[in-house]
Amino acid sequence: MGRFTKGILGGFSGKIGNVIGGSWKGIDYMRSLSDRRKREPTEKQIIQRARFAYAVNFLQPLHQLIRQGYRNQANRKSPINAALAHVLKKVIEGDYPSYQINYAKLEIAKGLLTIPNTHQVQINADQIEFSWTDSAVTLEDHGDNHALLLAIGEGLYPACSINEFKRSDQSGTLALPPGPANTAVHCYLAFAHESEATVSNSHYLGSVTLT
Repeated sequence: MGRFTKGILGGFSGKIGNVIGGSWKGIDYMRSLSDRRKREPTEKQIIQRARFAYAVNFLQPLHQLIRQGYRNQANRKSPINAALAHVLKKVIEGDYPSYQINYAKLEIAKGLLTIPNTHQVQINADQIEFSWTDSAVTLEDHGDNHALLLAIGEGLYPACSINEFKRSDQSGTLALPPGPANTAVHCYLAFAHESEATVSNSHYLGSVTLT
């Protein structure tokens, strides 16, 4: 952008050829038109954008759960951005354009709360039953923690619970997501403090199969 003092014709405003004139805070200026041509993205950029879009689409229906499970990451980045970084780095596998999710590596929560001693999952009628056990000391100190439950699978809309069950219940249920027979439904468990930002690491409980 160029600056000039007024000549016999004074400053000008508008466009002449590829030059734009105007005034800002009493200063007359001229600048050339910006180059509006857009460069074609490189192959690497296309691959990166497709991978990023795949991760964003995967996490979109999980936002409410992620905001709880990654809330203690807020001092470094937002919960959603922290989860997105995790999915991009560890969870997405495959080559462009055929990506897939490694469900065993997915973490829905990260934190330092005490983890359960044991846990399991099974199908009962049209529900998925989650159960876990804790020591008496853990239940005394953390029994009011909320249980974070998730059931998700390829092509299925995820089922989740954030504050319906407490740790002291030592069990919880989710409605079985509808889908084709033989589809694997992957299940996860974590705990979150009722009011503080602390959560536990999540546990991958394995999968159940739709019949």
